[in-house]
Amino acid sequence: MSRPIVTFTSDFGTQDWFVGVVHGVLAAHAPDSPRVDLDHAIAPGSIAHGAFVLEAAASDFPPGTVHLAVVDPGVGTTRRAIAVQARGQFFVGPDNGLLEYALASPEAKVYELTEEQWFRRPVSRTFHGRDVFAPVAAHLAKGVPIASFGPRVLNPVRCTRTEPQLDGDTLLGHVVFIDRFGNALTDLTAAALAQVFGDTPDEKYEVAVLERRVRGLARSYGDAPVGALVAIVGSSGRLEVAQVGGDFANRLGVGEGDPVTVRVLPEG
Repeated sequence: MSRPIVTFTSDFGTQDWFVGVVHGVLAAHAPDSPRVDLDHAIAPGSIAHGAFVLEAAASDFPPGTVHLAVVDPGVGTTRRAIAVQARGQFFVGPDNGLLEYALASPEAKVYELTEEQWFRRPVSRTFHGRDVFAPVAAHLAKGVPIASFGPRVLNPVRCTRTEPQLDGDTLLGHVVFIDRFGNALTDLTAAALAQVFGDTPDEKYEVAVLERRVRGLARSYGDAPVGALVAIVGSSGRLEVAQVGGDFANRLGVGEGDPVTVRVLPEG
Protein backbone atom coordinates (compact mmCIF):
# COMPACT_ATOMS: atom_id res chain seq x y z
CA MET A 1 0.00 0.00 0.00
CA SER A 2 1.46 3.34 -1.06
CA ARG A 3 1.93 6.14 1.46
CA PRO A 4 0.04 9.44 1.10
CA ILE A 5 1.54 12.24 -0.95
CA VAL A 6 3.12 15.14 0.94
CA THR A 7 2.94 18.49 -0.87
CA PHE A 8 5.09 21.45 0.06
CA THR A 9 4.28 25.15 -0.47
CA SER A 10 6.35 28.05 0.85
CA ASP A 11 7.73 31.52 0.28
CA PHE A 12 11.31 30.20 0.57
CA GLY A 13 12.23 30.57 -3.10
CA THR A 14 14.79 28.25 -4.67
CA GLN A 15 18.04 30.21 -4.38
CA ASP A 16 18.82 29.04 -0.85
CA TRP A 17 18.94 25.65 0.86
CA PHE A 18 15.67 25.99 2.81
CA VAL A 19 13.43 23.96 0.49
CA GLY A 20 16.04 21.26 0.16
CA VAL A 21 16.54 20.69 3.87
CA VAL A 22 12.78 20.53 4.47
CA HIS A 23 12.70 17.77 1.88
CA GLY A 24 15.52 16.11 3.80
CA VAL A 25 13.44 16.06 6.98
CA LEU A 26 10.42 14.71 5.11
CA ALA A 27 12.57 11.97 3.56
CA ALA A 28 14.06 11.05 6.91
CA HIS A 29 10.69 10.56 8.60
CA ALA A 30 8.47 9.40 5.71
CA PRO A 31 10.77 7.94 3.05
CA ASP A 32 7.95 6.05 1.33
CA SER A 33 5.72 9.09 0.80
CA PRO A 34 5.92 10.81 -2.60
CA ARG A 35 6.72 14.51 -2.28
CA VAL A 36 5.38 17.24 -4.55
CA ASP A 37 6.50 20.87 -4.59
CA LEU A 38 3.47 23.06 -5.29
CA ASP A 39 5.00 26.54 -5.21
CA HIS A 40 7.99 28.15 -3.54
CA ALA A 41 7.67 31.50 -5.34
CA ILE A 42 5.01 32.83 -2.97
CA ALA A 43 5.68 36.52 -2.40
CA PRO A 44 7.65 36.75 0.86
CA GLY A 45 5.25 36.84 3.80
CA SER A 46 2.15 36.90 1.58
CA ILE A 47 -0.26 34.74 3.51
CA ALA A 48 -3.13 35.45 1.11
CA HIS A 49 -0.98 34.39 -1.85
CA GLY A 50 -0.11 31.10 -0.18
CA ALA A 51 -3.70 30.49 0.87
CA PHE A 52 -4.82 30.94 -2.73
CA VAL A 53 -2.27 28.42 -4.02
CA LEU A 54 -3.49 25.80 -1.55
CA GLU A 55 -7.11 26.46 -2.46
CA ALA A 56 -6.38 26.23 -6.17
CA ALA A 57 -4.33 23.03 -5.94
CA ALA A 58 -5.45 20.87 -3.02
CA SER A 59 -8.57 19.42 -4.60
CA ASP A 60 -6.50 17.86 -7.38
CA PHE A 61 -4.79 15.53 -4.89
CA PRO A 62 -6.17 12.22 -3.60
CA PRO A 63 -7.70 11.63 -0.18
CA GLY A 64 -5.15 11.35 2.59
CA THR A 65 -2.72 13.83 1.02
CA VAL A 66 -0.76 15.90 3.54
CA HIS A 67 -0.25 19.55 2.57
CA LEU A 68 2.73 21.21 4.25
CA ALA A 69 2.52 25.01 3.89
CA VAL A 70 4.98 27.53 5.29
CA VAL A 71 4.41 31.25 4.82
CA ASP A 72 5.23 32.29 8.32
CA PRO A 73 6.14 35.93 9.01
CA GLY A 74 5.28 35.34 12.67
CA VAL A 75 7.75 32.49 13.18
CA GLY A 76 9.24 32.61 16.68
CA THR A 77 6.35 34.62 18.13
CA THR A 78 3.34 33.38 20.07
CA ARG A 79 1.48 32.40 16.89
CA ARG A 80 0.31 28.80 17.07
CA ALA A 81 1.43 25.93 14.89
CA ILE A 82 -1.51 23.81 13.72
CA ALA A 83 -2.60 20.76 11.78
CA VAL A 84 -6.03 20.53 10.19
CA GLN A 85 -8.04 17.55 9.02
CA ALA A 86 -10.52 18.64 6.36
CA ARG A 87 -11.86 17.70 2.95
CA GLY A 88 -10.41 14.20 3.31
CA GLN A 89 -6.87 15.56 3.59
CA PHE A 90 -4.44 17.02 6.14
CA PHE A 91 -2.91 20.50 6.27
CA VAL A 92 0.06 21.58 8.40
CA GLY A 93 1.33 25.11 8.91
CA PRO A 94 1.21 28.30 10.99
CA ASP A 95 -2.06 29.54 12.47
CA ASN A 96 -2.16 32.77 10.49
CA GLY A 97 -4.87 32.18 7.87
CA LEU A 98 -2.64 30.31 5.44
CA LEU A 99 -4.74 27.14 5.78
CA GLU A 100 -8.03 28.92 5.05
CA TYR A 101 -9.08 26.40 2.39
CA ALA A 102 -9.08 23.69 5.06
CA LEU A 103 -10.53 25.87 7.80
CA ALA A 104 -13.46 26.91 5.58
CA SER A 105 -14.74 23.33 5.58
CA PRO A 106 -17.57 22.85 8.11
CA GLU A 107 -16.01 19.49 9.05
CA ALA A 108 -12.55 20.92 9.74
CA LYS A 109 -10.82 19.62 12.87
CA VAL A 110 -7.93 21.78 14.06
CA TYR A 111 -5.15 20.79 16.46
CA GLU A 112 -2.34 22.85 17.95
CA LEU A 113 1.12 21.33 17.57
CA THR A 114 2.41 21.21 21.13
CA GLU A 115 3.74 17.67 21.60
CA GLU A 116 7.47 18.24 21.14
CA GLN A 117 8.28 14.55 20.87
CA TRP A 118 7.31 14.84 17.19
CA PHE A 119 9.58 17.83 16.48
CA ARG A 120 13.12 17.94 15.18
CA ARG A 121 15.48 18.89 18.00
CA PRO A 122 16.58 21.49 18.74
CA VAL A 123 13.77 23.70 17.42
CA SER A 124 15.14 26.80 15.75
CA ARG A 125 13.50 30.14 16.50
CA THR A 126 13.43 30.99 12.80
CA PHE A 127 12.89 27.73 10.89
CA HIS A 128 9.77 25.98 12.09
CA GLY A 129 9.22 24.75 8.54
CA ARG A 130 12.11 22.36 9.05
CA ASP A 131 11.85 21.69 12.78
CA VAL A 132 8.11 21.60 13.52
CA PHE A 133 5.91 21.50 10.42
CA ALA A 134 7.93 19.07 8.27
CA PRO A 135 8.28 16.30 10.89
CA VAL A 136 4.61 16.60 11.83
CA ALA A 137 3.59 16.40 8.16
CA ALA A 138 5.80 13.34 7.70
CA HIS A 139 4.35 11.57 10.71
CA LEU A 140 0.82 12.32 9.52
CA ALA A 141 1.76 10.68 6.22
CA LYS A 142 2.98 7.64 8.20
CA GLY A 143 -0.42 7.33 9.84
CA VAL A 144 0.09 8.97 13.24
CA PRO A 145 -3.36 10.19 14.40
CA ILE A 146 -3.70 13.96 14.17
CA ALA A 147 -4.86 14.18 17.79
CA SER A 148 -1.43 12.92 18.87
CA PHE A 149 0.20 16.27 18.11
CA GLY A 150 -1.71 18.42 20.59
CA PRO A 151 -5.08 19.75 21.77
CA ARG A 152 -8.04 20.86 19.69
CA VAL A 153 -8.21 24.48 18.56
CA LEU A 154 -11.64 26.07 18.35
CA ASN A 155 -10.60 29.58 17.29
CA PRO A 156 -8.09 29.30 14.44
CA VAL A 157 -7.04 32.48 12.65
CA ARG A 158 -9.06 32.94 9.48
CA CYS A 159 -7.98 34.61 6.26
CA THR A 160 -10.33 37.49 5.62
CA ARG A 161 -11.38 37.92 2.04
CA THR A 162 -13.78 40.04 0.05
CA GLU A 163 -16.62 37.96 -1.32
CA PRO A 164 -18.11 38.71 -4.77
CA GLN A 165 -21.17 40.95 -4.65
CA LEU A 166 -24.11 41.49 -6.96
CA ASP A 167 -24.88 45.14 -7.68
CA GLY A 168 -28.01 45.30 -9.81
CA ASP A 169 -27.16 43.36 -12.95
CA THR A 170 -23.39 43.45 -12.37
CA LEU A 171 -21.29 40.90 -10.49
CA LEU A 172 -18.40 42.53 -8.63
CA GLY A 173 -15.21 40.65 -7.81
CA HIS A 174 -11.46 41.15 -7.51
CA VAL A 175 -8.20 39.92 -8.93
CA VAL A 176 -6.79 37.44 -6.41
CA PHE A 177 -3.71 36.10 -8.17
CA ILE A 178 -1.34 36.99 -11.00
CA ASP A 179 0.29 33.90 -12.47
CA ARG A 180 3.72 33.78 -14.09
CA PHE A 181 2.19 34.39 -17.52
CA GLY A 182 0.65 37.66 -16.34
CA ASN A 183 -2.88 36.27 -16.35
CA ALA A 184 -5.19 37.82 -13.76
CA LEU A 185 -7.17 35.16 -11.87
CA THR A 186 -10.25 36.41 -10.06
CA ASP A 187 -12.48 35.33 -7.19
CA LEU A 188 -15.38 34.87 -9.63
CA THR A 189 -15.91 31.16 -10.18
CA ALA A 190 -17.77 29.32 -12.91
CA ALA A 191 -20.35 28.33 -10.28
CA ALA A 192 -20.87 31.98 -9.30
CA LEU A 193 -21.36 33.00 -12.92
CA ALA A 194 -23.89 30.23 -13.45
CA GLN A 195 -25.74 31.11 -10.26
CA VAL A 196 -26.09 34.78 -11.21
CA PHE A 197 -26.39 34.63 -14.98
CA GLY A 198 -27.80 31.15 -15.60
CA ASP A 199 -27.11 29.63 -19.00
CA THR A 200 -26.18 32.93 -20.67
CA PRO A 201 -24.25 32.29 -23.90
CA ASP A 202 -20.53 32.99 -23.63
CA GLU A 203 -20.64 35.73 -26.23
CA LYS A 204 -23.11 37.79 -24.16
CA TYR A 205 -20.74 38.42 -21.25
CA GLU A 206 -18.75 41.59 -20.74
CA VAL A 207 -15.81 41.51 -18.31
CA ALA A 208 -14.06 44.66 -17.16
CA VAL A 209 -10.76 45.09 -15.29
CA LEU A 210 -9.52 48.61 -14.57
CA GLU A 211 -12.03 49.92 -17.10
CA ARG A 212 -10.62 47.73 -19.87
CA ARG A 213 -13.58 45.78 -21.23
CA VAL A 214 -13.51 42.33 -22.81
CA ARG A 215 -16.54 41.12 -24.69
CA GLY A 216 -17.46 37.43 -24.47
CA LEU A 217 -15.88 34.46 -22.73
CA ALA A 218 -13.32 32.60 -24.79
CA ARG A 219 -13.26 28.80 -24.90
CA SER A 220 -9.48 28.73 -25.37
CA TYR A 221 -6.58 31.13 -25.75
CA GLY A 222 -6.48 30.19 -29.42
CA ASP A 223 -9.89 31.78 -29.97
CA ALA A 224 -8.26 35.21 -30.38
CA PRO A 225 -5.17 36.54 -32.18
CA VAL A 226 -1.87 37.22 -30.43
CA GLY A 227 -2.06 40.45 -28.47
CA ALA A 228 -5.83 40.32 -27.92
CA LEU A 229 -7.36 40.40 -24.46
CA VAL A 230 -9.54 37.46 -23.50
CA ALA A 231 -11.69 36.47 -20.54
CA ILE A 232 -11.84 32.75 -19.89
CA VAL A 233 -12.75 30.29 -17.14
CA GLY A 234 -9.40 28.66 -16.51
CA SER A 235 -8.30 25.32 -15.13
CA SER A 236 -8.87 26.45 -11.53
CA GLY A 237 -12.56 27.04 -12.30
CA ARG A 238 -12.11 30.79 -11.93
CA LEU A 239 -12.63 33.61 -14.36
CA GLU A 240 -9.33 35.00 -15.54
CA VAL A 241 -8.36 37.76 -17.93
CA ALA A 242 -5.31 37.40 -20.13
CA GLN A 243 -3.48 38.71 -23.14
CA VAL A 244 -2.92 36.06 -25.79
CA GLY A 245 0.82 35.60 -26.10
CA GLY A 246 1.55 38.42 -23.66
CA ASP A 247 1.54 39.64 -20.08
CA PHE A 248 -1.89 41.13 -19.30
CA ALA A 249 -1.03 42.29 -15.77
CA ASN A 250 2.13 44.08 -16.87
CA ARG A 251 0.46 45.61 -19.92
CA LEU A 252 -2.31 47.26 -17.92
CA GLY A 253 -0.70 47.54 -14.51
CA VAL A 254 -3.18 45.11 -12.99
CA GLY A 255 -2.49 43.74 -9.51
CA GLU A 256 -4.04 41.61 -6.81
CA GLY A 257 -7.05 43.33 -5.27
CA ASP A 258 -8.04 45.27 -8.38
CA PRO A 259 -11.81 45.24 -9.10
CA VAL A 260 -13.38 43.04 -11.76
CA THR A 261 -16.95 43.34 -13.03
CA VAL A 262 -19.08 40.97 -15.08
CA ARG A 263 -22.38 41.78 -16.73
CA VAL A 264 -24.53 40.51 -19.56
CA LEU A 265 -24.66 42.75 -22.60
CA PRO A 266 -28.08 44.14 -23.47
CA GLU A 267 -29.86 42.87 -26.55
CA GLY A 268 -29.37 44.74 -29.78
